[in-house]
Amino acid sequence: MNEELNTEHKPYSKYRPKDDDKFSGFNMKFDHKQALPYLYVVGIFLVSVYFLLLIFDAWLMPALVHNRDLVKVPEVTGTNLRNASSILKQNGLNYAVSTQQYSEEFPPETVIKQVPSSSTKVKVGRTIYLTVSKGKETVAVPHLIGMHLSTARFELMKRGFQIGEITYDFSDYIPKDSVMSQSKNSGQLMPYGQIIDLVVSKGSDAQNPVPVLLGHTLEEVKAILEEKGFVLGNVQYIGSETFTSNTVIGQSPAQTELAPLGASIDVIVAK
Repeated sequence: MNEELNTEHKPYSKYRPKDDDKFSGFNMKFDHKQALPYLYVVGIFLVSVYFLLLIFDAWLMPALVHNRDLVKVPEVTGTNLRNASSILKQNGLNYAVSTQQYSEEFPPETVIKQVPSSSTKVKVGRTIYLTVSKGKETVAVPHLIGMHLSTARFELMKRGFQIGEITYDFSDYIPKDSVMSQSKNSGQLMPYGQIIDLVVSKGSDAQNPVPVLLGHTLEEVKAILEEKGFVLGNVQYIGSETFTSNTVIGQSPAQTELAPLGASIDVIVAK
């Protein structure tokens, strides 16, 4: 027992086998002969995977899709949607409207685009996605009745419309040079560039031409205006070396202009 306790500790290196150096991390060497079986296994695995993929593509995939036949996609662009759907069904294809958009070229409900494109080979039962035209983009017609003609022009041009024929008529309710009626109802949706015809008021038809007052005396003017259904308005006096005193040398409205009965006529009198 005491001999075991007094035994001198011997380092590990003294008892390490001489061949232990070949296992050292610093002295390890790649043995090609030992790795060769593993390379064979990996190679066989890769080849097996490749053949499995070929089998899947050649036999299993057709089984999964029920061996559907291939068909060429027909051309339906430019065709009415109803006719396009009939053509696709006749070829064993389905369809879906993916988007709708405005078009200056294609009328409403016309196919603008198809995906896949024509002549593409696809499986029977494939869905063909269609883009369908909504026709020309539209805008609401503005309400113009009661507007002055110049304002109505601006409103139409601002919305992309064109002014068509302008006719004039009398109106007891719409002021002169204001819109009485329009060819398209307000709020109606119309394409850009649509022509809008207008009827413009000439004022009340109860108007009479203003009589000629120039050269008459103020007393004569009063009598003439009363006879024609008008009244004398403002009287302005100015000096004149051409006309005799108390003679009318100017009037407003001017002679022959239309004015409603009872309207005031202003005059300028020489003094």
